[in-house]
Amino acid sequence: MRGRLCTAAVFAAWLPLTACGIQETDVIGAGSAATVDLLPARQVRMLLFFLSPDGVLMPVPRSVGESEFAGEQHGPDSADDGGRPATEKTIAALLAGPNEAEKRAGLVNDVSLPALDAPAKTRTSVNGVDVILAAPLAGLTRPAEWQLICTVAYAESAEGTPMVTLRGTDGTRTPARCDPQPGVVSSAAATAPR
Repeated sequence: MRGRLCTAAVFAAWLPLTACGIQETDVIGAGSAATVDLLPARQVRMLLFFLSPDGVLMPVPRSVGESEFAGEQHGPDSADDGGRPATEKTIAALLAGPNEAEKRAGLVNDVSLPALDAPAKTRTSVNGVDVILAAPLAGLTRPAEWQLICTVAYAESAEGTPMVTLRGTDGTRTPARCDPQPGVVSSAAATAPR
């Protein structure tokens, strides 16, 4: 009798696993990972990319009201998509460096970014977005490039997908798409914010 009870218990445990009719399959790819928009809403914030104390590229949302450009955001020429900050103003905020709260969190700009502290222009091209800087790109480090590319990509699109081409007075860099996790960059590339 006891043997029959054990056999019945094993069969009862095994039955739900095999009787449902679902066959085993291989892993099926379903596309890229979902993106979630950060708060505050995209219409009232800019997304800037600074370096962490360890040299990792970090997205930092900043409310338009927190930026030094807040008073300028409501003019007819200051925004380009439903009232969100214009890309040029977002670049200017990046070049100005972290605000006080961001500095306290240890966020910095790459040492080569302040050399670009000149008005930037952007234009849409067949390859994505061109960033025209009134400065040479020769001294721009790879971490600084990533800061600019990602900041511009997310200023242009909620998904950060546009290709970005940096153009300076001394030439043009290869178009690149933002990779928010390009890896840890040398901590020697970062310095105290301006």
